[in-house]
Amino acid sequence: GPNSLRMVKEALAQADSDQAVWSEPFSLAEKKGTSYRVWETSASYHGDPVRLIVVESEALDQRKERTFQKKRMKEAELLQNEQERWSRHPFSCREDAEKALSSFQKSLRLEFHRVQAVIEETVRPKKRRGRPKKGVEPETETLYTIRLDAGFDQEAWEKARRRASRFVLVTTVPTEWNGRLMDGKEILALYKGQISVEMNFSFLKDPFFTDEIDVKKPERVAVLGYLFLLALAIYRIFQRRVRQFVTPERPLKGAGGRKLTRPTGQAIFQLFAYVKVVVLELPDGQQQRSLGKPLTYEQRRILQGLGMDEGIYV
Repeated sequence: GPNSLRMVKEALAQADSDQAVWSEPFSLAEKKGTSYRVWETSASYHGDPVRLIVVESEALDQRKERTFQKKRMKEAELLQNEQERWSRHPFSCREDAEKALSSFQKSLRLEFHRVQAVIEETVRPKKRRGRPKKGVEPETETLYTIRLDAGFDQEAWEKARRRASRFVLVTTVPTEWNGRLMDGKEILALYKGQISVEMNFSFLKDPFFTDEIDVKKPERVAVLGYLFLLALAIYRIFQRRVRQFVTPERPLKGAGGRKLTRPTGQAIFQLFAYVKVVVLELPDGQQQRSLGKPLTYEQRRILQGLGMDEGIYV
């Protein structure tokens, strides 16, 4: 992927240095949304000059957040288990304790904790069978216990989160284009808009829709493109109208009982996927249509919100 490109790796490394001057935080949404910062550098890709815009998002992807939390807990659990093991089984000689500690430190791969280790020396009476003789000094033994002083590394945690929330946009768009300043913020806004369009046309990547399409002439490809645009426009209008009466205060119960506050058109279609219409052909040749079973409350609510009723089926 793009992150494996050498110039992208170098840009991310440079952005992490003290010399990198980042932009002030900004938001692309009118309402309170995710805050971003950008830093820009340049490079050459196959002989062509390109701009590399490193973007840092205030919000961390939920999957990455869960991964970080899981790793943090795993590290803390590992340190606790090691400490308990060494407390239960002290060493009888310092050399063995030092070897065990050295081996542990070499194998330790911690990202979110700092650890300092010491070897504590304890002198105690040696355990013997039977009752000790009077007037005889009891024999002693020296034990060596490894003690770990571990603490959460807040600085490393925040630094790792910042790195994980960064991505790089590579573009050939100049800093000024058609009299318009195309700084990092503008490039990010264009990129975000492009994602919205790509998501709307994501169905084109599904073989279920595209396997049977066979258009050999460029004119037909163009016509098909216009048909897709018209279909998308209708889909978006339909989705917008539904979202006008489905709100967080009045959510919709979707397939599987999920609570929907901003339902997609696809989620709405799923609610109507199993509406059955029974068609009876009468002796005089006329047809009588009726629903196989009554519509659910959610189905009726959607139709009413769109200015329709079950009559569209019968």
